[in-house]
Amino acid sequence: MSETQRILVAEDDLRIRTVLDRLLKVGGYEVRACVNGREALTAIESEDAFDLVITDINMPEMGGEELLRELKERGYSAPVIVLTARNDPALITECFKHDAYRFLTKPFTGEELRGVVEAALGEVEEAGAKGGFSTGEARVDDEGWVELTAPSRQEYLDRFQDFTESLIASRLDERSKNELKIAVQEMGQNAIEWGNAMNHDARVRLSYKLLPDRIMIRIADEGKGFDPNDVPDPTIDPIKTIEAREERGKRPGGFGIHLARRVMDTVSFNETGNVVTMEKRFVR
Repeated sequence: MSETQRILVAEDDLRIRTVLDRLLKVGGYEVRACVNGREALTAIESEDAFDLVITDINMPEMGGEELLRELKERGYSAPVIVLTARNDPALITECFKHDAYRFLTKPFTGEELRGVVEAALGEVEEAGAKGGFSTGEARVDDEGWVELTAPSRQEYLDRFQDFTESLIASRLDERSKNELKIAVQEMGQNAIEWGNAMNHDARVRLSYKLLPDRIMIRIADEGKGFDPNDVPDPTIDPIKTIEAREERGKRPGGFGIHLARRVMDTVSFNETGNVVTMEKRFVR
């Protein structure tokens, strides 16, 4: 880092605020600690720019959710990491809609905190040469789909997956959660790589819909589409599949659709082939 990166922390619990302050300073960051969202807004208005904001949800005077809304209305560009002990799907969705970068559930380890902070600040540095950091555009449609529209880049897929994992943390066992992660990553990477042909200016639409008995995932790209029935089963001759991909300069794998169909309860494509919808039922 050429300059010390500045982090704004909003946390009303003195013990947690002190731990955050110490951990972040040990990491070489400059830290401004506040007791609530109102004080954090004052710091943003009166001090030099911050590279990252970390906020708790439940705080007096102004909580993290209201702080997020205020920052979005003001067009504040720094990423915001949300801390909470509540794994509430409605809360997670509200944070996602108001451009939270990541959702970190208490209790978390110092390593988990450092990991998400380093990822956020790494993206801030990378985005600096591209006109500024963005979390993408989130919205909720009339049918209850929560959608993120973003450039075709891995970091947006990771952000989407982070929030969907938070949504179903207590509703799926570890195996099912890993299966969902595999399916989202594979089909999301397919949309970026195959659908949008690695064109970062092209957009992907990543959506989820949470129902009482399942989560639905929808991934769309701007490509011309394809016929999924024409895709051969790569397990029949995996070596040939890998070699064919290498010849075309594609990433190792090529098992995305096959894997998704094996680990998700349903996988379907629209008529064009550029939108995939998947379902994962919850364990009872």
